[in-house]
Amino acid sequence: MTPLERLRLATALVHTIPDADLRLRTDDGELIVVTHEAGADIDPCKMRRLVAAMACPDRPDLANHITEVSLGGGLTDLGGGVFGSSSPDGVHRWLASLLGFATLSELLDGVDLDALPDHAMHACLKPDPALGVTVVGITSNDARFDHALDETAAQVAAACFVAELCGSATSARHAGDRIGGVS
Repeated sequence: MTPLERLRLATALVHTIPDADLRLRTDDGELIVVTHEAGADIDPCKMRRLVAAMACPDRPDLANHITEVSLGGGLTDLGGGVFGSSSPDGVHRWLASLLGFATLSELLDGVDLDALPDHAMHACLKPDPALGVTVVGITSNDARFDHALDETAAQVAAACFVAELCGSATSARHAGDRIGGVS
């Protein structure tokens, strides 16, 4: 994953989740705090516009100057690209993917959750076309199913990562074909 891709994913999460914050350490040791709260160095909306602009070919990619990216605030890093939060609405799990809405929607339909009733979990997809990221929010619909939330989120994250890797491998293979003159 490139530094810009990592920054796009983190920015989408902090922009989507109101109590999240993003801390960026630059190669010269500066700490940049991105949050919806007062005292932020930059708010998530401005950060989103900045990161989206970095993805334009004629703009400088400043992501290479970011040495550390960490999410926090109301988010807990649960590992494997999954983050947890709580709200009055319940317990939530979050992840961000470079997959598009349609691909991710199809992928979620294929995640095996046979041990759970259909009404146990709710997944919400929040596409951000400017960043090329889709944020997935997963919530149990009933506290009786909170125990399965981490496993469900881990399965969704694993399916996303496999699809992203397969997509990257296919893109690289086709780019190699074009560069090598093979069609």
